[in-house]
Amino acid sequence: MEIKKLTVLGLSEPTLTMIFDNLESCQLFPKVKIINNLGLDELKPFHNPKFSIDILREYQNNNNDDVFLGAIKPYTKVAVLKNYLDQKLNFINIIHQTSAISSTVELGKGILINSLVSIASFTKIGNFVSINRNASVGHHTEIADFVTLSPGTNVAGFVKIGEKSLIGIGANVIDGVTIGSNSIIGAGALVTKDIPDGVIAYGNPCQIIRDNKY
Repeated sequence: MEIKKLTVLGLSEPTLTMIFDNLESCQLFPKVKIINNLGLDELKPFHNPKFSIDILREYQNNNNDDVFLGAIKPYTKVAVLKNYLDQKLNFINIIHQTSAISSTVELGKGILINSLVSIASFTKIGNFVSINRNASVGHHTEIADFVTLSPGTNVAGFVKIGEKSLIGIGANVIDGVTIGSNSIIGAGALVTKDIPDGVIAYGNPCQIIRDNKY
């Protein structure tokens, strides 16, 4: 992977920290433009002395630039991307050097995979998925677009996770479970049965608590 110029759409300090950590692990130090297009004035300007960083208000399309979504929550990713649907952008994957990914895994675009992540064989990862540190994903699993797996998540084999869902820190999802779209699984949950679309669920065993309104 070679990246000379990187444009990050959206300003999220946690996401930027992970992006730069991943790039540094691969000894990549591109020039970075951050597009703060959501008016997040309350965030302090991001600084990392190892990178040349400009924070801008508007994006000017440059076909030579690689692009990444600077957001971590599924609904924020979708909101940022809506601003650029009419443009042809070269979204890239940013993967930490310490991750272990089977050669049979299918990866979409715009994926962030952090340190010490393990992804087993014949798994499919959709577009704009974030997989945080120390997470593991079993074989023959399908993860749809805009999903976020939090740190320490363990997803077993033959699992399906619908788009825009979020799996909380340290949650465990057993073999063959389906988690619907736009659902949130709470931290530390043990998911032993299917979870429908659009709900918030947590506990051991995991139970549906209420609808997810976002």
